[in-house]
Amino acid sequence: MTLLRSDTATVAHPDVADEGTNTLVSAPRQVVLYRLASAALAIIVVPLIVALAVAADDEPFHEGEPAPRTVFATERVRVVDEPATDTARRTAAESVEPIFVFDRAAQTRIVNDLRTVFDDVAFAREPVDIEPEGEEAPTTRVPTVDEQLEYLLVEQPQIGGQLLTALVRLSDGDLETVERETIAIAQELARQRIVEDELPQLIEDDLPGELALRPLPGDTAATIVAPLIEANIRPTVTVDPDATAAARERAAEAVPEVARIWLAEQAIVREGEIVDAMALRAIERLGAGGESALRTIVRAALAMLLATLVLAPVIQKLLPKIWESGKRMLLLGLLVTAHAALVVGATLITDATSPGWAYAAPTGAVAMLAALLLHPIVGIAMMLPATVLVLLVLPHPGPVALFAAAVVLISVALTSRIEQRSDLRSATIRAAVAYPVLAAITVTVFGPSDELFAAVAAAGIHGLFTLIIVQGAMPFLETLFRLPTVTALLDLADRNHPLLRELEGKALGSYNHSVMVAALTERACRAVGANSLLGSVAGLYHDIGKVRQPHYFIENQQGIANPHDELEPIISAIIIQNHVIDGVEMAVKHRLPPEVVECIRTHHGTMVVSYFYDRAVRAANEDEVVDEEQFRYKGGKPRSKEAAILVLADCSEATTRAMAMNRGTLPREDIETTVDRLLAERVTDGQFDESDLTFRELATVRDTVVGSLVGIYHPRIPYPAKAAGQAVVEDAGAS
Repeated sequence: MTLLRSDTATVAHPDVADEGTNTLVSAPRQVVLYRLASAALAIIVVPLIVALAVAADDEPFHEGEPAPRTVFATERVRVVDEPATDTARRTAAESVEPIFVFDRAAQTRIVNDLRTVFDDVAFAREPVDIEPEGEEAPTTRVPTVDEQLEYLLVEQPQIGGQLLTALVRLSDGDLETVERETIAIAQELARQRIVEDELPQLIEDDLPGELALRPLPGDTAATIVAPLIEANIRPTVTVDPDATAAARERAAEAVPEVARIWLAEQAIVREGEIVDAMALRAIERLGAGGESALRTIVRAALAMLLATLVLAPVIQKLLPKIWESGKRMLLLGLLVTAHAALVVGATLITDATSPGWAYAAPTGAVAMLAALLLHPIVGIAMMLPATVLVLLVLPHPGPVALFAAAVVLISVALTSRIEQRSDLRSATIRAAVAYPVLAAITVTVFGPSDELFAAVAAAGIHGLFTLIIVQGAMPFLETLFRLPTVTALLDLADRNHPLLRELEGKALGSYNHSVMVAALTERACRAVGANSLLGSVAGLYHDIGKVRQPHYFIENQQGIANPHDELEPIISAIIIQNHVIDGVEMAVKHRLPPEVVECIRTHHGTMVVSYFYDRAVRAANEDEVVDEEQFRYKGGKPRSKEAAILVLADCSEATTRAMAMNRGTLPREDIETTVDRLLAERVTDGQFDESDLTFRELATVRDTVVGSLVGIYHPRIPYPAKAAGQAVVEDAGAS
C-alpha cells in the first residue's frame, strides 16, 4: 500500500468518475450524452417497438383481396353502403308519378281550334260579288268546290286535303250538324284529365263511344268528325315540376340508409376471406385496418417527441438534480422504453383474446419504479408517455388511456411513505387490489360493458405483474444506477455491509465515530426536512477511507505511538487528506449511490488540516512561506443539505469526543461554545457557500447537534465500588 499520493490529487465527482480511478471526467459533456441517449430511446427506439408490433400484427387490409387476419368488432359497428343507398333513393324518387295540373288554356284551345275550322269552312261557302259589265246590276255567286278547297288549304293546312274536301262537299245542314256534334264531343273530351301519353288510348277507347251516340249524317263520323277530333285533341294537364321534384325528394328521404351492422365480438372478416368495401370501412372505423410501418414510426416519433419536449423542461425546472444526473436521465429513457414494450405485449394478448385484456399492461409498475428510483414528480410525469403509448397502440384507447392515467396517480401515491422493504411490499399489494377496482369503474362508466370481466381480470394480472416487477427490478436498478432509494439506503444502513465490517475490523475507533456521526446527522437532517436516511448512511460511510491507513488517525491509536511524530507536517497532511480520496474510491468500487459518495467526498470540504498546518508554520524559517493550499482537503465544498450537515456533525463529534476523553465530562456551555466555534470557522471559510442550507436551517442544525451531543456527554456522577472501593462512573439518570 502506498503511503502518499500526489499533493495535487483531486477527487472526481461521483456521478462522472470512472470506477476505480480518480480521473476527472468532463461532467457537462457526459451528462449531455446521457440526455441525448435518453431522448433517442424515447423518440427512436419506442417508435421502432411500436412499428414492430404493426409489422407483426397489423398488415393492412385491401378491398378485393384476402384478409390477412380475422378481425372481431370491439363494439357495435354500423357502416352505411352509400352507393346502395343512393340507388335505392334514386329508384324511390323515380317511382313517384309526375304531379299534373289542369291546363285550362289547352282545354279552351281544343274547342276554339275546332270552331275555327268550321268558321273557315262557312266563310269559304259565302257568296262572292261578281263585277258587272257595263251598266248591269251587281250579282253574287257561290264559290265552287275547288275555290272553297283552295281557300281552306291556305287557312287550315294542317287538316289535309281529303278531310277538307269532305267538309266542302257537305250540305249546309249536314255541315251544321257535324259542327255541333264535333264541338260537343270535343267539349266532353276536354273536360277529362288527358295526359299526353294517354292520348292514343283515349282516342281508341272513348272516341268511338262518343261518335256512336251522336246523330251524325252518313259516314261523317268516320270521315270527318273522328279525324278532326284526332287532329285537334291535346293534353289537358301538364306536369308541375316543382311539386313533382318535392314529392320525389320526400320519397327519396323516406328510404332508410342501406347499412350493415356488426355487433360486438362478431367477426367482421375472417382470415382468407375476400374483403369487400363495407367490411373494409368497418375495419378502418375500428382502427384495426393496420398501416404501414413507416407511417407508424413517423406517428409514434412525433408523439414521443411531443412528450419529450413537454417533460424535459418540467424535469429541468422542478428536478434539477435529476436533470444534471446523466445516469438518471438514461434510466428515465429506459423506463419509457420498457413501458412501450409492455404495452405492445399487452396488445398482442388483446388481439388473441378480447379488448378488455389491454388493461393488463403494467403501467403501474413503471410509475412506481420511476417514483421510487427517481422522484415522485417523475412518477406522475410518466402519465404523459403512458397515455401517449396507449393512444398509439390500441385501436380504441379512450377508457384504457384513462385507466393508465389513474393507475399512475394511485401508484405514485402508494409509494409516498416507503421507509422499509415491508412498506414496499405493502404498497405493491395495495396497488394489486386497487387496479381491478379502477378497471371496473372505468369499464362501467365508459364501456364496453361486456368487457367488464375481462378488464377486471386483466387489471388483477396488472397488479400481480406490478408486484413482481417492482420487487424484482428495484434491487437490480438500484445497484446498476447507484440510486439512493429508500430500500437501497436501508440495505446500506445494515451494519453487516462489507465496508462497515471492514471499517469495524480495521479501524474500530473510526467506526464508533462514524456511528455517532450518523446519529447526529440523521437527527439534524430530520429537523430541517432533509433526507434523514441519506444523512445517516453518509455518516456511517464518510470515513471508510481510513481503513487503508487506520493507525494514522488518533481514534485508532490506542496503545501505540503516534506515527505522525516522525513525519514532516506536509506528509502527515497528505496522509490525512488521502482518507477522503480513498473513501471515494472504495465507495465507487462498491457502487454506493453518488449522493453518498458526494457526502464522503465533501465531508471535510476544503478546510485546512489545521494541526499539521500550524506545525508547518512553527517549523518554518522566517523567510519560508508555507503554502496553505497544500494543507487543504481536495474534496470540494458540500452542495447538498445532507453533505453540509455531515460536515458540522463530523467535526463537532470528533472535537467534543476528544474534549470528553481529556475531561471526562462536558457541560452544555462547553459543547455550545465548541460547536459555535467550529460552525463559525466553516462559515467564515465559505464551506457552506455552495450548499442548499439557509442560515435559518443552519441554526436549526446547530441546535440539534448541540442537543444530541449534550445527550451523549451529559454530566455523570461517580459511585463507590462495593468490592474494590474504586469509583465507577454511571449514568446520572440511573439514580
